Amino acid sequence: MLSLIFAFIFVSSARGAFQEIDLTNCGVTKGCLRPSVCADDHCEYAATWRLIDQDSVDYIEFELLGDVKSSDGFVTLVFSKDRHFGGDGFVGCYYDTYNMKTVVRAGYRPEASISNQLVSVDDDPTLLVTEGENLGGEYSEVKQQLQCRFRRRVTPVRLSDRLKDLAPPNAYFLMIQRGSDPLGSAFGSLYPGGEAVSKENAVVTSPLYGVRIEDQMRASGVAKAHGCMMVLAWVFCSSVGVILSRYYKDMWPNSGLLGERVWFQLHRILMGVCVGLTCIAVILAFAFCYGYSTLSSYPDYIHPILGLIVLCLAFINPLTSFCRCHPNSKHRPYFNWIHFFIGTFAHCLSIPTMMLGLRLPAAGVHLRTLNYPLWILIFFVIFQFIVEITLEIHGCIFYRRNKNKRMAYLNELENYRIATQSGGAPTPRPAEPEPSGRIFKYFVISLHATVAAIVAVILVIIIAVN
Repeated sequence: MLSLIFAFIFVSSARGAFQEIDLTNCGVTKGCLRPSVCADDHCEYAATWRLIDQDSVDYIEFELLGDVKSSDGFVTLVFSKDRHFGGDGFVGCYYDTYNMKTVVRAGYRPEASISNQLVSVDDDPTLLVTEGENLGGEYSEVKQQLQCRFRRRVTPVRLSDRLKDLAPPNAYFLMIQRGSDPLGSAFGSLYPGGEAVSKENAVVTSPLYGVRIEDQMRASGVAKAHGCMMVLAWVFCSSVGVILSRYYKDMWPNSGLLGERVWFQLHRILMGVCVGLTCIAVILAFAFCYGYSTLSSYPDYIHPILGLIVLCLAFINPLTSFCRCHPNSKHRPYFNWIHFFIGTFAHCLSIPTMMLGLRLPAAGVHLRTLNYPLWILIFFVIFQFIVEITLEIHGCIFYRRNKNKRMAYLNELENYRIATQSGGAPTPRPAEPEPSGRIFKYFVISLHATVAAIVAVILVIIIAVN
């Protein structure tokens, strides 16, 4: 019994001896790869390295840390020649929940392969040093963060062409990967958005640590498709559809489209496409994240929350249209205001949702600070506001004139109805008058639709190529 107690105390003290990774000396005493922005001195992932001499042999001391979703998560560092994982070596660590310790492994991915190969300790006993002063690692259940510190021989004795020789002048792009099931997948099962690559290559054996290497997150095709669909839905379809329903009900009075007024059919088509694209985009987001998003840092975690609210509003508003009453009903104003409020709230909420989405690493567009994609969205918001104010003023200017036209038309329509009922000579039904100021409104809707389409296409291209 005493031996078990002493063993437990020894293991606990050994585990507690691990010093957490300190990133304050990045670029000073060690090289670093980390996100461009770390919230409250906390990085979602990071890697450090420094050259040391151990028993007259050159080693690189690596430190890896990363937020993982559970205790079976892993963090790896890949040495890549071309920023793509293939024909490259890597080192990584995971937490062994059975033995309650951090395990470090090395491996490689063969050229033109999608699976990794782990190197056995027996193949090269001197390749990794995982035990010793301040080496090891820990997993924090509270933070859901894995940390490890170990050493890898600069030039492997065996398989140096696959594991990669880190001796100068060899320089590599460094890739941090995070995922789960390290042994079952040989460190190959990555989290959605769980890969970042350095913007430039580095000689990790260089004693010059003056430059801190920042990351560039890899964008997933699924994440890109999600972003492109949302931009098309809310920048183009919703924006044009809202303008049509709000300011163009009196336009094209004597024309029809599929049995309905032109403005109504255009509005219904655009908003239907908007809802459809939004639904598909949200499904893609869930597929990308294998469920609900695990974003935890502020303000990133707000994006999926706002996105789901926008989705719900986009679903509810078309349903309310099935409850609309006759235009002459005394209850029609209630429907109009409810439909207006839900649609406007969804449209307004979509803008900050897209802004937050564009700054997420998974989008491939870093918006940690203001840059041109965000400014494009801000420009469009201002443009949309100016268009709506302009049409409001235009409506006020021509309100009395169009009201008189409407009253005269209703009188003509009433006379036509009376004449028809009395059996008099047949007369043609009076045509509904074209509204005054229509030329200007044609110009405004053409300009607005063109600008909305251009902005949407530009943002889609930005998302697609990054």
